[in-house]
Amino acid sequence: MRKWLLVVLASGQLGLFGCNKAEPPPEAKTTEGEAAASAAPLAAAPGGGDTIKVGILHSLSGTMAISETSLRDVALMTIDELNAAGGVLGKKIEAVVVDPASNWPLFAEKARELLQKDAVAAVFGCWTSVSRKSVLPVFEELNGLLFYPVQYEGEESSRNVFYTGAAPTSRRFPPSNI
Repeated sequence: MRKWLLVVLASGQLGLFGCNKAEPPPEAKTTEGEAAASAAPLAAAPGGGDTIKVGILHSLSGTMAISETSLRDVALMTIDELNAAGGVLGKKIEAVVVDPASNWPLFAEKARELLQKDAVAAVFGCWTSVSRKSVLPVFEELNGLLFYPVQYEGEESSRNVFYTGAAPTSRRFPPSNI
């Protein structure tokens, strides 16, 4: 998860695009002056001011805390490293950590809170398939972005989730060239 957090945040994608912004149509052309003028609102987007907020949605209590607490720690350590190096696009990363307490319906409530109340640009979280399935409708409804850190059973695809682990359905067996 640390590698993905670093890659995503360092790439500046969260700061440039956010998760709730509509992209301009591909046919839209801009001049250098227009591009500079259109970049001005980015200073205030998402998270406002000099920070970019990201959510951390891992159980810090309950039965899954033993597995998920270390994921929170790695995310916070990576954010600290990025901030010490100057942040992303000159902005500091601000972590908003919530505890869904190993309670699957509470995952959905906390995800909604992160996206609506805290206005995070993206969320790093969930550890089990049931927690991911519980938050998926929230991320799709609110057009949020979830980075899911582990392998999963496959047969699911959403434009609002980066599935960073392998899925058994992601490869054809046997290989077609044999």
